[in-house]
Amino acid sequence: MRLSRRCDRGSMAVEFVVAVPGFLILLLLVAAGGDWVSSSGQVGAAASDAARAASLARDQNDADTAASNAAAYDLRGACTGGDPATSVTPLPLGTPFATATAVQVTVNCTVKLQAFKVIGFPATTTFTRTAVAPLDVFVQRS
Repeated sequence: MRLSRRCDRGSMAVEFVVAVPGFLILLLLVAAGGDWVSSSGQVGAAASDAARAASLARDQNDADTAASNAAAYDLRGACTGGDPATSVTPLPLGTPFATATAVQVTVNCTVKLQAFKVIGFPATTTFTRTAVAPLDVFVQRS
């Protein structure tokens, strides 16, 4: 019996050395996934806010400006290289802004993902989110 106890000596240290790196990698992947989801959600929320701001505009130029300003405000400091890119499209497609029933806004933002940098993956990615909002019927459009 004494012989078997000597054979087990140090096995806990080996298990610790094997298990801890795997556990740390798992924690880093969870943090990186959280960073990804958070950034994706921020861009999605900015697209929704930009669509709502564009829906209150009186013409296409005002809609472009309002959407750009709303997205830039929501994503201030989050996008690398400055403000996010926005595009405003009246719906149904091909109709002029004055007779459209809704507006679609697409927001593009390249985001630095700090948690991914720690585990050795690319540190930036571009998120593209689209939102649609009905045009406000109480606003006179030209």
